[in-house]
Amino acid sequence: MDVRLTNVLVGDAKLLADGLLQPEDDMAVFVGRGGRGRVAPFTVRRSYTGAGGWYVESMALLAPNGDVPWRSREQPLTLRGANKIDTFSDDVHGVVVDYADDHELVFLIGNDEVGRVPVAVLDEDPPYASASQTGVLNEVLKKSTILWVEVPGPNGTGERSVPVWYGTLDGRIYVLTGGSEQRIRGLDQADQVVLSARSKDLQSLLTKVDASARVVPASDPLFGRVVTVLLPRRLNLPDGEQAADRWRKECTLVELTPSAIPAEA
Repeated sequence: MDVRLTNVLVGDAKLLADGLLQPEDDMAVFVGRGGRGRVAPFTVRRSYTGAGGWYVESMALLAPNGDVPWRSREQPLTLRGANKIDTFSDDVHGVVVDYADDHELVFLIGNDEVGRVPVAVLDEDPPYASASQTGVLNEVLKKSTILWVEVPGPNGTGERSVPVWYGTLDGRIYVLTGGSEQRIRGLDQADQVVLSARSKDLQSLLTKVDASARVVPASDPLFGRVVTVLLPRRLNLPDGEQAADRWRKECTLVELTPSAIPAEA
């Protein structure tokens, strides 16, 4: 294959469009502080040189464990000749990753690999995210007693959001499921969920945010800290503070970490 990859830049689409720099020498994308989930839209700029003519290009993102969380569609490229360098740029949306770690972006011409570069997946919110939908979510959480949760997948909530009561601590949301408490199908096995906040009076949708999910073991000291937050928020407790022991025995405590990257509608 007489085509060479001469240069690559991968960076957050909004930062690059605004002419701003980002960490990791512009070879990084943001996945939010949950450490996995939907990646903020990013730009791939790459340059090729090679024999003049028409080619078919595709790109693939390779995870540390060898999985391919994203592959582009094939698209035609025209190169002007071996003494020329041709540059192309595309914005990438909707990529979902399971690891906040270095990935590799692989470039293919036809079925031949012509290059690959490391891409850092940063487990932090983009620097412009302070005004994101998470801000709206946080304001709603302060005033509301109900949050709506959708658990994706065949073992989840069936592509619908269900109301749950919750508590918050250190910017994260905690939900009990199982036993004689609320039951949210699939939540105790989920890695990702979608959170929806609705207005208290009209029940209109105010924001929709992706969140990572993890189970907090009953033996974890965090479990006890969260219980002190949940007890006063649980209405009509039949066993009062003794509910803490019941929760440890029958329920699963799930920690939800919202992402600053909005969920797709």
